[in-house]
Order: sequence, then C-alpha cells, then structure tokens
Amino acid sequence: MKQSNNDYTSKKPLVSKLFSIKGITHFVISGILCLISGAFQGNLLAQKYTIRVVSDTVISTGVNHIAWESAEPRWSGDIIVAHWNPSFQLKTVKANNELKGYQTTQYMMRSYEQMIQEGKKVVAGINGDFYKAGGVPVHSQLIDGEILKLPVQRDAIAMDEEQRFYLGSFSYSGQLEILDPTTVLAIDGVNMAREADQLIVYNQYYGDSTQTNAFGYEVVLEQLDFRPINRPELFRVVELEDYEKGFIPDGHVVLSAHGVKVPYLQALTQGDSVRITHGLLQDQRPISEQPALVEFIGGSKVFLHDGQVDGNWPERHPRSALGFNSDTTKVYLFTVDGRQESSVGMSLTEMAEVMKYFGAAFAINLDGGGSTTLVANDKVLSSPSDPTGQRRVSNAVILVQDQ
Repeated sequence: MKQSNNDYTSKKPLVSKLFSIKGITHFVISGILCLISGAFQGNLLAQKYTIRVVSDTVISTGVNHIAWESAEPRWSGDIIVAHWNPSFQLKTVKANNELKGYQTTQYMMRSYEQMIQEGKKVVAGINGDFYKAGGVPVHSQLIDGEILKLPVQRDAIAMDEEQRFYLGSFSYSGQLEILDPTTVLAIDGVNMAREADQLIVYNQYYGDSTQTNAFGYEVVLEQLDFRPINRPELFRVVELEDYEKGFIPDGHVVLSAHGVKVPYLQALTQGDSVRITHGLLQDQRPISEQPALVEFIGGSKVFLHDGQVDGNWPERHPRSALGFNSDTTKVYLFTVDGRQESSVGMSLTEMAEVMKYFGAAFAINLDGGGSTTLVANDKVLSSPSDPTGQRRVSNAVILVQDQ
C-alpha cells in the first residue's frame, strides 16, 4: 500500500538466488575478457558485430552514459550504467499516478522529481511495460509497496526493501483477515471490475470511484501501518460506504464484496481492525517467506539469464531493456534506436548479445518500438522512432540517487 510522503530506501522463477549489492568494481564482457578500470574504449567485436563506443560520459557519481553504434548492422544506441551502491534506488512511476493514463517517460520523471524529498535526484529513466487501451499496463506494478493490478503470465522485475532484484514470473495470492472473530477471506482482485461472489480491493490508483453496480457491499478502510508486498498491513474500518456511490476517499482503501462474501463485510462495524496481505509469489513458499517487495514492473521476457541468451522475437525493432551484471554491481538501462536510416533496430537475440558485451548477465525486455525512450538529467538520449517524438506510455523505471 502507498504511504503519503514515504520513500522506501530500501510458475517457476528464472532467478532463484538473491542478488545483493557487493563492492566489486570490475566487469566481464562475455566473449572478450575485459578488466577495465574506467571507460569502455575502442571497438568491441561482438561475434559478427563490431560495436563502436562513440562516447562514455560520467553523468552523475557512479553513473555513465555510453553512446554506441555499429556500421553493419546499422545500429545506434545508448546505455546508462549505474555502478550500484546504497545511494541508488530503482523506482517505478505511473502516468498520471493512476492505473489508466499516458505520459512521456520524461514527463513522469519530472513529476517524480517534484515530489521526492530534498537530497534525492532523478538521474535517468527508461520506458516501462507494454500497455493496453487507456494506458493500463499489461503486467502488475508496485509503487512504494502499493499494488496497482494483478500480475499476468509474463516476466517481470521486482525490487525488495534492500534493492535486491528478482526476475521471472509471479503469481498473486491475497487475503483479508478479519480479526474479531478471526476469519480469512481470499482476495479475488485489485483495481478491477467486481464480478459474482468476488472480493476486490480498490486503492487510489483506480481513481475516485470503484465503478461498481448496486449488487454488492463496500467498506472504507484507513491504513494504520505501511509494509511491503508479501507482508500483512493493518487497517481500520472508518466508514460503511453507500455501495451505490462507490467513492474511494483519498488515501483510503475500499473493500467491495458481492454474493457470498457480502455478509463478512456487513458484519464489520466502524473501528474494527482487519489485515490485508497482497502476495506476489515466485514459488511455492508461503507468503511470509517471500521477499518483501516494494517495486515491480513487467516486461515481455527475461531474454538474458545468467549469460544465456533466450531471445524469442526475431524482428528488428527499437528496443528497451533493464539488466544487471552477475553480482548486481552494475545496473543497465539499455536502448537501441530503430525504424530509422541510422539504426534498423534489433531482435531480442541481438540485444542480448550486445548487452553481454557491455557486461550484462541478466536482462528483461521492456516495451519497444515507438515507446523506446531513454532519458538522463532531463535530456532524451535515444532517438524515438515516432515522427512526433517521445511517445506517451503507461509507466517507466527511474534511477534515483541520494545527493
């Protein structure tokens, strides 16, 4: 759940081990062993590709912007490399701060920078998940521990309170615990249309109304503590809302029940306490043993896994990806331009190979095509393929640094 003015500093999984921050400063580029204490230099022979580093510029402490190109195939691209340490955080942002909505990556970054506390800076950002009509992301999303929608069977990347990374597929398991008398109900959904015999949780990302019909019952909750996903959070009943109105008060949560689940909400009175646990699970362990997640964004596929290439998209398009090296001492925001005379775009396999040569061992494919956008220090680094420039997208991933 989302806390006002709160900033966390802190089927089968593709990454089962825990990636934690370590103090190693060198990197290995697969195919060429490179121990370089500084910038990338010269040309990198990437199997049949010759990758030329055009520039390697320090844009913030521990953050480099690498502009690169290839003559054949014709490619041009940009990479942000963050030499990971506790001063960095990866955050996800949502257009308009609502489940529906479109904004450019740059605009979302600017909006976030206006909200964050003094002493933090938005250094860079990249466009995020694929999206549906209205700007609803295809996958789930977490923002500071609050869930926007349920996951789907596609890959995603998540971060916990310590900014450790988790890649792969996730499933949802949610429960409402009524404390007196003790009753546990399954939560059927988050920020979605309520159907027969379902219990749905609505939060502020859905807007100001649940948009439900008259055949149900709703209760408004005030949040008493704020914890990450996979951990229970405590709420108090503050109002039995008129179900015909379905109003979602700012900063509150609404429980909406239909059919067999209505009597459980009707038994609640003002001041009663309940616990809600939203679970995003990678395996069969109980929710309490899952990592405490605070950020989450979807993609189409983890196409680079422990150095192994697993591309499944042979067409060449502009591409965006988020990755890290084998010990997470470096995080990569990667884009390649496409659909232009200067750059034809990449397949997933080609992107995996080139990212490997820059040191990445793991990477997830984000939305590409006209959505591909990389921004650093409020400057658009990539060359958007849409004739109108930056495309308005659903969400983005941003790199925040303590100053």
